[in-house]
This record gives sequence, structure tokens and C-alpha cells, in this order.
Amino acid sequence: MKKLKRNQLFILLTAVLLGFLIALQAQSFSGVSDVISRNSRADVFRELQILKNTNEELEDEIEELQTQLEKVSNNQEALASITEEIEKYRILTGRKEVSGSGISFKVEGEIKSIWLTDIVNELLSAGAEAVSVNSIRLTNKTIGFDTIPNGQILLNGVILSEPYTIEAIGDRKVLKEALSQPMGIIERMRQTIDGVVIELEEKDLVVMEKVV
Repeated sequence: MKKLKRNQLFILLTAVLLGFLIALQAQSFSGVSDVISRNSRADVFRELQILKNTNEELEDEIEELQTQLEKVSNNQEALASITEEIEKYRILTGRKEVSGSGISFKVEGEIKSIWLTDIVNELLSAGAEAVSVNSIRLTNKTIGFDTIPNGQILLNGVILSEPYTIEAIGDRKVLKEALSQPMGIIERMRQTIDGVVIELEEKDLVVMEKVV
């Protein structure tokens, strides 16, 4: 009987001890789990921080690329502007053949060179890209019209003869209106020059060869 009670007590103590060990192990595992959990949160924080830094770097890179793009666009605009100016200079100097719509202005009668000068100035003021008189293209080297002793008109060393035909390339309606407007050059010529004959027409195509 005593032996049975002793065995039961031993079993009880063993169970209590085993339970204590199990509880201790569970607590230890819980601590490890907390550490792992904290480490995991720390890793996530580091990952978030890395993503944040990466995003900031990407934003900086995008901003830099945008700046470079603006510079390239500005350079392209400047290049286009320079190219346009070069084309205008080539036309002005007669180094390039030019064609387009425009007008033809024909005059017959005893006129003085000043009238031709006024006609050309009116056309240029109205935006004419190129002007010619009796197929002689005017350029930046053209000095102007001269009158020789017998009353003939000289242009670039060439004596002009009637009819005087002035052609201009540009907006044909604008050019025509510039010459035919009330109290414009045509009306003044008709009021001033006896027997003058004037023809003005719009043309779909005017071609001017380059000056050699």
C-alpha cells in the first residue's frame, strides 16, 4: 500500500515537473517568435525605406531627364529658327530658286524709275518673298533703279524696256490688295501718268531662277 502511494507520488511529481518544462519551453518559443516577428517587421521597414529611397532617386532622374528634354526641345527650336533664317537669306541673296503663288504687274507708258521703286517697296512691305522686274530678280545686292540720259531705266546694268513686268511671290491676295487699294500705287499712277496701261493679275505659280 505504501509502495503504491509512493509510486503515485512519483508519477505526480514527474507530471508536475514535465508540465513545468513544457510551460517553460512554450514561453521560450514565444520569445523566439517575438524576436522573429520583430526582425520581420524590421526587415519590412528596411524594405520600405529602400523603396522610398529608390522612388526618390527615380523622381530625381525623371526630373533630370525632363530638364534634358526641355533643353533638347529648345535646341531643336533654335535650330529650326536658324534654318528658317538661312532659307530666308538664301532667297534674299538669290542663291536659291524660288516658286509659289503671287502676282504679275505689267506697266506700259512713259514712267520714271521712282514709280518702279515705289511698286517694289509696296510689294516687299506687303510680305513678298521675292520680286523680279523684267525677269531680273532683285536681291540684297541690287542697288536700285537708275535713269540714263535718254530717259531709259537701268537695273543691274541692264536697260529695261516696255512693258515693265514686275512679278512677286507671296500671298497673292495680299499683294494684289497692296497695289490696288484706294489711293494706292495703281490709282496714283493712273492719275499722274498720261496714257499709262496697267495690268494686275493673280498667278498660281511664279518661278524665279537663282541668281548665278
